[in-house]
Amino acid sequence: MRILLVEDDSMIGEAVLKGLQQEGLTVDWTLSGEDALLAFAVEPYELVVLDLGLPGISGLDVLNSIRAEGAAVPVIILTAWDKVSQRVLGLDSGADDYLIKPFALDELAARIRVLLRRHSGI
Repeated sequence: MRILLVEDDSMIGEAVLKGLQQEGLTVDWTLSGEDALLAFAVEPYELVVLDLGLPGISGLDVLNSIRAEGAAVPVIILTAWDKVSQRVLGLDSGADDYLIKPFALDELAARIRVLLRRHSGI
């Protein structure tokens, strides 16, 4: 199970990377929207964990690009953007779930399991 983590905060990224690896998942971690799009173009991912507040290309632009390509990969937004209007925009743009920072790693892992189950048809 390969997951793309897109997070520019090294402390959060490192914690999520280690936590998901402990869940038995293979995780590729990118720090920018540009790198996320490059990784997504060459690797088939089962799920994307996406921060919105990225340098350069925003997480929302990454999401829009993924969906414009017709990719049905599940996407969980993981962000500090906590306004209702921002959550609605993220979900309406094609995210499957939206989790606000700070968050519990156990909850993120559970949400990932749910989306992977649904996406695999189990």
